[in-house]
Amino acid sequence: MPTLPVVEVRAAIAAEDWSLADALLEQYHLDLVASLRKAGSPLPADGPWLDLLRQQDELIAELRSACDATELAIARLGADRRGARAWLRELA
Repeated sequence: MPTLPVVEVRAAIAAEDWSLADALLEQYHLDLVASLRKAGSPLPADGPWLDLLRQQDELIAELRSACDATELAIARLGADRRGARAWLRELA
C-alpha cells in the first residue's frame, strides 16, 4: 500500500507551490493504482484502503481550501489596486 505524501503536500501548500502539490498527488495516484492492480480483486481487506481513501480526501480538501484562499487574496489585491488607482486619478 503506498504512503500518502501528507507532509510533502502540506509543505507544498504552505509554500503555495500548487504544481508540486499536484505532482505529488498525481504520483501517489499512480502508485495507488499500481498497488490496487497487484492486490487483485476482491481486496483481501478493504479497511486499510478505505482509511487511506479518507485520508486522501481530507488532504485534497485542504489543498482545495488553500487554493481557494489564495484566489480570494488575489482578488482582494486586485480590488485594492483598482481602488488605489482610482484615488491616484482623483488626486492627479
